[in-house]
Amino acid sequence: MLFVEDGAALIMNAAIQRYEDKFEVDFPLYEHLDLTSGDGYDVSAAGAKRLSTFIDGRIEADAPVEIPEGYEDRLY
Repeated sequence: MLFVEDGAALIMNAAIQRYEDKFEVDFPLYEHLDLTSGDGYDVSAAGAKRLSTFIDGRIEADAPVEIPEGYEDRLY
């Protein structure tokens, strides 16, 4: 279970949707939670903005993130 600050999910979900629309693959969120955490949340509003900036940079560079082998099989 992720603890998400009010308003952060909208920012994060919009960014992930942009990524998935561009690259046509699922974004590996759990590999990037270090960007989203803060203020006692797994996903803070500031962290969601950092993730959004990161994703926009990847889209601009036309460079999808690496998805580690076995990522889809992991239990979180």
